[in-house]
Amino acid sequence: MKFVRFFLLLAFLFFGLFCQDIVEEKCQLACEQFISCTEKELKLELSVDVKRTGRIQCMDGCTTHNSDILQCFDQEPTSCKGFGECLKQIGTFE
Repeated sequence: MKFVRFFLLLAFLFFGLFCQDIVEEKCQLACEQFISCTEKELKLELSVDVKRTGRIQCMDGCTTHNSDILQCFDQEPTSCKGFGECLKQIGTFE
């Protein structure tokens, strides 16, 4: 019985960590898209420090509200306008 509990705990931890890696990877892609779109829409190049700060804040928001943000990214992975509009609709910037 102890073996079964240990195995289930190990499986849960493995799959929990694996799923988190997938979410983190998708959040990184979404945040890179967000920063890139910000530069395109504002027609300027952000400094390295601003990009770093933006990535940190974006990752914090994405890992907290990942289902909404990643849904927008999945719907509009290459469209700055569509991605931005979706983020506005879900209240990301409030």
